Amino acid sequence: MKIVDIFAKKLCSIAYKKVGSEEYDICEYDRLLDLWTDVSYLHQYAIANKVKNIDKFVKARLRDAEKIEDFLEELTQENTPLDSYFHQLDNNETGFKLLSLRKGKASKQDGLRLYAIKIDDDCFLITGGAIKMSLKNDDHKDTQKEMEKIAEVKSILQDNDVIDSESFYEFRTELEDDNK
Repeated sequence: MKIVDIFAKKLCSIAYKKVGSEEYDICEYDRLLDLWTDVSYLHQYAIANKVKNIDKFVKARLRDAEKIEDFLEELTQENTPLDSYFHQLDNNETGFKLLSLRKGKASKQDGLRLYAIKIDDDCFLITGGAIKMSLKNDDHKDTQKEMEKIAEVKSILQDNDVIDSESFYEFRTELEDDNK
């Protein structure tokens, strides 16, 4: 696992190791935006998920991806807290919770989700994302997979005593040293 800055030290993303390799893939944020702006991928995804109006689906996902990128960039440039984008994943969470799980969406109609862990005030770590195809995360294999990834990363952070941005950056430095 490698951690990559997206926007300064406010928003980071995981880069997972390539399957069967010692090399890392691009970070999840870049990987997902690449997929979500790839017309061919979206078309195939729509077919595989039995979407009725494929053209409408593809155009909507392309628009959603652009909105996400623009919205996050605008928030960081204006120094607006990222809580404006990342909302609690579990509506039953109350108050501040260490390493709370978050989902990001630009609007209620947005069909794309970025999944992140809130490390501290205005410090988030993206673990993955999905095209939202069902109301509940448990009802689709892609969101189920993302829930497993976010839980695994949260567990790694907890095992390494990450409780705030300071301990997160200490852990990140250790990771970088291990990857040299």
